[in-house]
Amino acid sequence: MSSRKGYSDGPEGQIHWRMSEGKGNAPDLYCFSPAPFSSIAYATVLSFLAQGRRAIAPDYPGQGGSEGGGPTPSIEQYADSMCALIEAQSGTTDITLTGFHSGCLVAVEVALRLSDRVAGLALVDVPAFDPETRAKYLPQVGAPFEPDTDLQSQAKAWDRAVTSRTETQPLARSLEMFADQVAAGDRQNATFHAAFTYNVEACFARLSAPTAIIATQSMLLEPSRRAARLIAGARLVERLDIKRSVLDEHAEQTAQAILAALDD
Repeated sequence: MSSRKGYSDGPEGQIHWRMSEGKGNAPDLYCFSPAPFSSIAYATVLSFLAQGRRAIAPDYPGQGGSEGGGPTPSIEQYADSMCALIEAQSGTTDITLTGFHSGCLVAVEVALRLSDRVAGLALVDVPAFDPETRAKYLPQVGAPFEPDTDLQSQAKAWDRAVTSRTETQPLARSLEMFADQVAAGDRQNATFHAAFTYNVEACFARLSAPTAIIATQSMLLEPSRRAARLIAGARLVERLDIKRSVLDEHAEQTAQAILAALDD
């Protein structure tokens, strides 16, 4: 199995991606990352996902190594760039999609646009909050981030990446995740904004590709169950044995669940 990074052209500039290539001819698997992280979120799990296929994790515009972006983007804007990447890397062949947290919404939007090519989706811990919840939390989590010279302004990023993860991953990995957030500058909250302004109900109702919802023991357990009800024919897979650090500490188990759902 080989791993590499690269760039493809997109509507907002170059799109950075990381890829693991396994032996086999299963459809390419595109992996969409959770707020507030870039494709670095998949650094541990990507090789496990590349069993019999290529697994590709891109950075959204303005995150990681990708150009473009702004502090208040939409899931639709992200999907524009992701579809350009898919065309560049996979041509017109069939593909599969996975996402984690807000990455699930990007996967859904891509699937709506490329419905004739998406062989399946495996969505992990879906933030299918109701409209009232989205409206309530949007001002708190989705407002443009204002960097400050006071280190206290980065306390939330530090807690997400380091304080809350010290028991589940090496310190070096935690620091890498912290740096990924800080490097986003005023776009730290960008993907939260995109997620909390996405019309979950209307978009999920239009989804026709075979979909599996993988729900772990997390704060998104009930929203994931709601997602399974909103998507016609969706199959709910509850993995309550996975309780934390889904893409790192439990990377292998999570990958097995995703591939099993896609290959079913």
